[in-house]
Amino acid sequence: MSNTDQIARTNTLTVLTDGPFLPSFLGLAATRVWLQSNLFASYTQSDDGMFTIVNQLFYGLAMVVGGAMALHKPFSKRARTAVAWLGFAIMTFSTVLILAGKEANAVAILVAASVSAGIGSALGGGMWTAAYARLGLRQSVLYGFLSLALGSVGGLVLSFLPETLGYTTSMFMPAIALLCYQRAMKADVGAHPAPEPVYDREPRTTMLFIFGGLAVFGLALGVSRGFPAGEPVPMDATQRIVHQMGVVVISLFVIWWFIVKRKRLSFSFLWRIEIMLVAAGMLVLSVLPGHFTGLAIAVVNIADTLMLGVLWVTLQDVARHTTTDVYAVYGFAWASRILSRDAGRVLVMALGTAGLSSYAVTAVIGIVVFALAVSMALLLSDGIPRLRPLFEQDERRTHEDAGAGSNAKTTSAGAANAEGGGRVDAEKAPGERSGTRCSAKTQADATMDGSWLRDAFDLSERETQVALLIAQGRSKAYIADTLFLSENTVRTHAKNAYAKMGVHSKQDLIDLVLGGK
Repeated sequence: MSNTDQIARTNTLTVLTDGPFLPSFLGLAATRVWLQSNLFASYTQSDDGMFTIVNQLFYGLAMVVGGAMALHKPFSKRARTAVAWLGFAIMTFSTVLILAGKEANAVAILVAASVSAGIGSALGGGMWTAAYARLGLRQSVLYGFLSLALGSVGGLVLSFLPETLGYTTSMFMPAIALLCYQRAMKADVGAHPAPEPVYDREPRTTMLFIFGGLAVFGLALGVSRGFPAGEPVPMDATQRIVHQMGVVVISLFVIWWFIVKRKRLSFSFLWRIEIMLVAAGMLVLSVLPGHFTGLAIAVVNIADTLMLGVLWVTLQDVARHTTTDVYAVYGFAWASRILSRDAGRVLVMALGTAGLSSYAVTAVIGIVVFALAVSMALLLSDGIPRLRPLFEQDERRTHEDAGAGSNAKTTSAGAANAEGGGRVDAEKAPGERSGTRCSAKTQADATMDGSWLRDAFDLSERETQVALLIAQGRSKAYIADTLFLSENTVRTHAKNAYAKMGVHSKQDLIDLVLGGK
């Protein structure tokens, strides 16, 4: 590994994790621990049967209602705070009802608890969308998948506690999540360029493809989790460890791949992992039934749990590139996943109640395989979405900026751009003079030896130019005049560059640039 690569990775992690309250975004893990304990019986079995079916129904319906409200009128800051507090109250109350219902063996109380838990889940998870929407892509992936891994570890620990103690412990999770959420909303997450709302112009058919793909995949998950007879499948200690630690390993792999190795992250890459996990689980269920059923369900549960992280970071990326309220984006997409999975669970339960013949078992397997094939056809495509590939901004910024930099090197006479293909800097800040170019000599000075700096610290072209000129001892007034920017815009680019490079003074910047050369 070169010194430049090492510096880049170290500073990337510093920018992502350094700052007041930033670790509070891991409070999302507390919400997930509560979900596991109260909706899925701590995964001591594939799910909690009818209790899970009922709470998932109301979970999905609450997401639809919330999404519709946000679509009609975006949530204000006060409304988002109300959602957080209401989620905390209902989640905590739901656990009390569950404990009371189990103690008294009262069906009516357990039904009320199931309905309450479903609504609380929607509010408790939904509140975090507003916090994560403030993050850049890399921060979202880091904290999202770390929360997923941490939640799996916490859920695994609770699954080995006595049932009553597990529920009692989980009762503290909503309060922890609320406190972390409040701190996260106050966190300085750094400066992120305002993305263009390209998805506002996306054809309606795209949404049909995406929601359709999520729905049929959710159907496959629901059927798989209740296979073959419709009853919850018990999971012993080994199977629980396979499930939860499988999620931890894959989550850490995604972080290592995208954050540490700085490789390209694509939706198709994540979706293929999901497809392979469900396909592997169904293969074991159909070929090696009986003793291996629990292990197969554990593998399917890995896919189901990992889907939380995949969908979470994907919708965050979508929400940043549309003017639609973040609650609407998450609400409808999440509901399509939850309700379709619930439908699959009801389907396999109904077939199990009717008595499964060998023909019916084959039919169920066929349904799952067909659903997986359809989800692959709908979502494993570079053409969905049409206007902008998911996760494109951060991953292709270097290429976009290279084009913009080459374009900027053209003379005022309009010489042809040899490398940029006529691209324009996508991150041009307010105050820049559209259509204006520096002289070839001046611009060459500004970008001299800047490629390594841009690549190492994920700088935009303008941030690179400003950083290099500062390292040459130029004043902000000189830089503004040279690059045809306002001084306020120069200060903004300088602040962003300092943060990304992890430097705090001009001398630090000079040392870094000279050392990198």
